[in-house]
Amino acid sequence: MNRNVSYQSVFFIISTYISACLAAADTSGHAGEAVTSRYWDCCKPSCGWNEKAHFTSPIPSCNARDNILTDFYAGTACNGGSAYACTNQSPWSVNETFSYGFAGAYIQKHVEDYWCCACYHLKFKNGPAEGKEMIVQAHNTAYDVTTSNRFILAVPGGNTSYAGACAKQFDVPETVFGQPWEGVSDLEDCDNLPKPLRDGCRWRFDWFQNADYLDVDYKRVTCPTELTNITQCIRDDDQTFTSAAFSLRDYSPFQRCMFGVIVASLVMFLS
Repeated sequence: MNRNVSYQSVFFIISTYISACLAAADTSGHAGEAVTSRYWDCCKPSCGWNEKAHFTSPIPSCNARDNILTDFYAGTACNGGSAYACTNQSPWSVNETFSYGFAGAYIQKHVEDYWCCACYHLKFKNGPAEGKEMIVQAHNTAYDVTTSNRFILAVPGGNTSYAGACAKQFDVPETVFGQPWEGVSDLEDCDNLPKPLRDGCRWRFDWFQNADYLDVDYKRVTCPTELTNITQCIRDDDQTFTSAAFSLRDYSPFQRCMFGVIVASLVMFLS
């Protein structure tokens, strides 16, 4: 260490950097921890409206016949409108440990223009899906609970619609979709759902092992074409992120800042 630089001075400089890192942590949200749950209410996704974020086009909605609507101003069927969730925004597995899907998102200290159409890599940390991974596109918003970061996975039969929209969309009894706030009870119940929803329902019991309220580590990633080919929704900032296994861009501002503190500290002590 350079004798002209006192330990007190070094301590002061490092403390200043750490304070700056903590300030950066207040605005981070690209990576972190979150809790997951599941839903399928057949409502128009919240990210399906124009001007919800800076993107190529909103998340598609469908009519009662599951045909994509071209009118992004069509009102949600959960409030008397004609726009429903499209059935192809359901999860599917690639192999035993990896799946794609869609989710309603909520990231603390942000609003939905921050996550609408963004894609996130999720790694499950507990429960029957521990160690498994997903990439989801945020097609909806989860403002109902704001005490933690959340990803509510869009899973047919995952719970029933508070507005009865699924019954209206498919002209079947609401009981077909299971119990309130729970959804269908077992794999066999999936056979009772409208045909376009059955595979997504089975995913819950097969790949996901009927899990719920699992913790995940998440990070923002570039949206894969497997998802954007379905939604045609790509954010203007999408290429800011990466799908690479290691990149400093995958870490939060706080983590990148602390990495810089460590490097700067070593330089000062070794100089």
